[in-house]
Amino acid sequence: MKGDPLVSISCLVYNHEPFLRQCLDGFVMQKTTFPFEAVVHDDASTDGSAAIIREYAEKYPDIIKPIYETENQYHKGTIWKIMNAAMHPNSKYIALCEGDDYWTDPNKLQIQVDFLESHPDYTLCFHRAKTILNETEEETNRFPSETFKTIQDRDYTSTELMQVWTVPTASMVYLKKCQSFPLNFYYIVLYGDIVKVLSCAEMGKVRGFDRTMSVYRIHSGGVTISSENKRKYIMCSPGHYLFIKDNFPKVDKKILHGLISYRYWIRAPYQSKMKQKIRDYWKSFQFDFIGSSKRLMIQAFPKLYSSYQSLYRQ
Repeated sequence: MKGDPLVSISCLVYNHEPFLRQCLDGFVMQKTTFPFEAVVHDDASTDGSAAIIREYAEKYPDIIKPIYETENQYHKGTIWKIMNAAMHPNSKYIALCEGDDYWTDPNKLQIQVDFLESHPDYTLCFHRAKTILNETEEETNRFPSETFKTIQDRDYTSTELMQVWTVPTASMVYLKKCQSFPLNFYYIVLYGDIVKVLSCAEMGKVRGFDRTMSVYRIHSGGVTISSENKRKYIMCSPGHYLFIKDNFPKVDKKILHGLISYRYWIRAPYQSKMKQKIRDYWKSFQFDFIGSSKRLMIQAFPKLYSSYQSLYRQ
C-alpha cells in the first residue's frame, strides 16, 4: 500500500532467533486500510536474528525497515534515539512489539487505529494478552498473566496503570506526539514502558480492550531476577517512584507516597553504611508515617502485632 505510513511499529530484537518469525509474521499479516511500517532493530545479536530480519526485509520491503547494529546500543542508552530517528516523520501512531512477543489478530492495528481516529481525546489504547512459557506455547498463570488476561473494555486512570503492570507492551498503540511529553530524569527509571504509558495518560485518555490480540512470552533469555539484578532493582526502586512523582501529576500522590515509603524501607537493609540505612528509614517515615510505623511494629514485635490483628478482627 503506497503513501506515508500512518503507524510505525517499533520492534527491538536481541538474540530472538527462536521466536522472531512469529513476531514478524504478526506484522505482515495485518489487514489495514492504511499503510504502516515496522522498524526492526537488531541490537548486535549473536545468533541468527539479523539473517531472519534480512529475509523478511527482502520479502516485504514496504513493511519491514531493518536496522542492524555492530555494537549493542541498549547498554549505551542510545537505542530509543535511534528508533525515533528511524521512524517515518509523518507517521501518527506508534505500535510496540519486541522480538520475543507476537500479535495474534490480523485486525489488531485496524481496530486500535480506528478507535483512536474516532476518539481524538484518547492518546493510548491497549488490550488483553496471553502469557506463554518458552517455545512451547504453553499458557501460564505466572505473573503478569493475571493482569494481562483480565483487562476490561474501559478507561484506565494513571494511578491504576502505575500501581500494577497492566499494559502488555505488545498491545500498545499510541499517538507519536506523546513522546514529546517533557520529562525530568533525575533518577534511574526501572521500566521504560511505564514512562510511555503515563506520558500518554497525562496528554489524554487511555482505553483498554477486552479482546486478546497478542502474546507475551516468558523465556530464559528474557530479563531474569538474579541476586545481582534483585539488588540493583531494590537500590534503584525509590528513585523510580520519585521520578513518577515528579513527572506525572495525575498519579494519586497518597498511593505514590506509600510506594516510595515502602521502597525506602526495603532498601535500608541493603545499604552498606549505617548512616545510609538510617537515612532510608527516615525517608520511609517522611513519606508514610503510618505505614512505616506499622512495618516497624511488625518487625520489632511480630507476636504482639499478630495478637493485635486477631483482636481487631473480632
